[in-house]
Amino acid sequence: MDTRSASDLAAEMEELTGLRERQINMIARFLDDSIARDDALFVEVAQMGGSPSYIASASLEWIRNQVSLANTMPLLKKSIDPETGKLRIDEESIEVISQRAIDWSRESVLAKYLIERDNHKFPPILVVLSQPWVDDTESDMWDEDGCAKETSATFRALDGRGRVGMLELGPLTRLYAFDGQHRVIGIDAALKLITYGRLDVRDKEGRVKRDEVLLLDAIVAEHNLDEAQLQQLGAERMGVEIIPAVLKGESREDAQRRVRSIFTHVNKQASPLTPGEVAQLDEDNGFAIVARRVAVEHPLFKTAKSAVNFKNSTISKRSAHITTLQTLTEMAKGYLLADNHYSDWEAKGRELARRPSDAELLKGRSDFAQLWDYVNEMPTFQAINRGESASRFRRFGHEVERGSGGGKGHLLLRPVGQQAMAQAVGLLRAEGMHLDDIFSKLHVLDSRGGLKLDSVENPWWGVLYDFNGQRMSIKGRDTAVKIFRHLVAGLPTEKERRALRELLADARLVGEHEYRDYSGEVVQRNKIGLPAQI
Repeated sequence: MDTRSASDLAAEMEELTGLRERQINMIARFLDDSIARDDALFVEVAQMGGSPSYIASASLEWIRNQVSLANTMPLLKKSIDPETGKLRIDEESIEVISQRAIDWSRESVLAKYLIERDNHKFPPILVVLSQPWVDDTESDMWDEDGCAKETSATFRALDGRGRVGMLELGPLTRLYAFDGQHRVIGIDAALKLITYGRLDVRDKEGRVKRDEVLLLDAIVAEHNLDEAQLQQLGAERMGVEIIPAVLKGESREDAQRRVRSIFTHVNKQASPLTPGEVAQLDEDNGFAIVARRVAVEHPLFKTAKSAVNFKNSTISKRSAHITTLQTLTEMAKGYLLADNHYSDWEAKGRELARRPSDAELLKGRSDFAQLWDYVNEMPTFQAINRGESASRFRRFGHEVERGSGGGKGHLLLRPVGQQAMAQAVGLLRAEGMHLDDIFSKLHVLDSRGGLKLDSVENPWWGVLYDFNGQRMSIKGRDTAVKIFRHLVAGLPTEKERRALRELLADARLVGEHEYRDYSGEVVQRNKIGLPAQI
């Protein structure tokens, strides 16, 4: 029986608590001393498929100074073309670690991203740790059978299970980025831009563009950035996963094969997002944000079952879908960009878009929803609202289904047709035409069957409809925009009208010097004219 008093127990508990605090403080001081080392990196060990790796958090400045590009590895230097700096594919290098060529035009884009965006984020980079002896076949680190006596990475555990510790980084240690090379050059470029105030812009091959340069002062002024805060960019930290170039017991060829295999698997297993998934997740692209709100809010898409395909960019002929989220995004872009109010929404070059303000997004949603209000009133869409099959309106006349006959080949049930219509209407509206007048004419065109793609009497035949293959042709999208504008309001200049006649004639070539006119007759090229306006 415990005869200790309550005060004794309290004192003992206090002593244990104090002991734990002293242990924690001791561990903290020990870790602080270990982590502060310049010649080692605090890591956690990961193990998959028999290959160890070491996961760390490192500052951007550390990555800039410590991590080199893969094409600088001694292992690859024999196969590097001295003139282009690129890896030559030959009988030796084909068996060496594969690496995609660097696109240097991304350097300035990624630098701007890091500097301009408050919520910037890079995923971890994959790095190979090597030592000089790895590339010296005569080194005594290889045994008589050509196998490594030690692993090229030296890990010192700080716990009893060997899960966390320090990865030794001696003066001869070399780190090479194998997945994330563009992130590395982007980090280096951003820190250079902050340090020196300017950065030369390069093309894909790495050549400096004469007339392009990034100036920090201009970027700061444009985005109202805090220069003092920018100076802290190098202290930000991101993930780094390090794999040894050689494991103990491996031959040099085995090591090459293992690392090459890891690199290939990392890239193959990364499943790219579909266009629809990108549009669903994009929180910066104003057109995507507007499109996905209209996709779930507009009455046409709420009443029709499975009206919007949120994943893919295409629609099968038997699908109940009316459109896709990717198509809605492209429609919003084509329609809204005709209005100068939305010109800042479009990303420049390969830069990421900047999210518009809430007020701008609200206006964009209203304008784009209004377009669909008018589309919804067209005869075909009224029929779909009453329950008629969207797939029948989409199918071509030769595509017969049991019990339903051939389709109607309707242009506005095809993604490319919807995009062409939206862009044309946006341009007509920007030129001063009211939506009431535009859609009163499109209503007439729809009622007359003028939007049937596979009818030779319609101008879409040969443009968006490939009569040889009896399928859609997306190559005619820009021509279709011009046709819409011509049918509704006429093209403003004789030069534009002449150019459209030439495009229509090209599309109706059916044989050598033979063209099919709107009545189905084979005629000479000069007999192909513009279709009658509505």
